[in-house]
Amino acid sequence: MLKKIDKAAQYLAQNIDLLRCPLCHTSFRLDGYALICDNRHTYNLSKKGVVNFLTIKPDTTHYTRKMFEPRRNLIQAGMYAPVLKAIQHQLTPGNLLDVGSGEGSFLELLDVSGHKFGFDIALDGVNMATDLTEMQAFFSLSDLTNLPFADQSMATVLNIFTPSNYREFDRVLSHGGQVVKVIPDRYYLQELRSAFGLPVDYDNGDVLAKFSENFPDFTQKEIHYEFDLPEQQRQDFLSMSPLEWRISETDKLEIAKNPPKKATIHVQILQGYKS
Repeated sequence: MLKKIDKAAQYLAQNIDLLRCPLCHTSFRLDGYALICDNRHTYNLSKKGVVNFLTIKPDTTHYTRKMFEPRRNLIQAGMYAPVLKAIQHQLTPGNLLDVGSGEGSFLELLDVSGHKFGFDIALDGVNMATDLTEMQAFFSLSDLTNLPFADQSMATVLNIFTPSNYREFDRVLSHGGQVVKVIPDRYYLQELRSAFGLPVDYDNGDVLAKFSENFPDFTQKEIHYEFDLPEQQRQDFLSMSPLEWRISETDKLEIAKNPPKKATIHVQILQGYKS
């Protein structure tokens, strides 16, 4: 089996024309384990096969393995299977960019007739994504406002529960390419919110309005169902979301004695095409 760094180097060699330098926006060449642009800005592959394109420190404090592992467990247990099935039907041939890809499980579970790319600012997330050894993809630490991908290099930008930058999305999308964005709707994870003593209703109006501004002819699909949490994943459910950050350790221990047994998934899948 190839080492992760060699697997990533091979993938980059095949797709070098899909990247661009985030500093000077020129093209890259691959020299061993280093990406070197026309102006000699150099980015090295880590041992895990990840490139750090950030000009700031990656997040090692908030979005960590402690949160990503429970999330992966729940994704792989099928909690988002109907959502992923709906996204799968919307994918078109070509390259796919997963924005804020976290630990990579969403990208792994989608079939793409093109190449897969994911990025995040969370170091633990991209490193965990490289553990999904059956997946052919390239992961990086990248800035949403200055993506290291070439103009018109992606057929689909996938944006699941993460921030957007529509200027950059428009730049990297090929003509007729699409953004598929998943946003929480009113009752999303209401059991978790209730357990934590937080307001149950979620308002996605501002996010929806911003998408509509950029894609006036967008379509949306509502997905709403309950997922029976397997007993071994009920503690994972309490740790899978940033909502947990608002709760004291004392309260967490008390809630963990009787965790929710169901999870409501209520989302809108928005689809907009580049004109």
